[in-house]
Amino acid sequence: MLNNLISADAGLIWQLLCERGMMTIDDIEKITGYRQMYVYLTLGWLSREDKIHYLEKDDNLYVELNK
Repeated sequence: MLNNLISADAGLIWQLLCERGMMTIDDIEKITGYRQMYVYLTLGWLSREDKIHYLEKDDNLYVELNK
């Protein structure tokens, strides 16, 4: 059951990244209203599907869609 929710919300975060481009995890939390732990779960889902990659810049962790 929780896997279905994570999958659906991963799709929403994927769409958000499509629309806005590279974002910090903090930005994703603020925009979606999801708790940090849940954002990490959805990003893990997207990582496992090889949909995103991470960049560390200026002491921030950024997420971006794979091209």
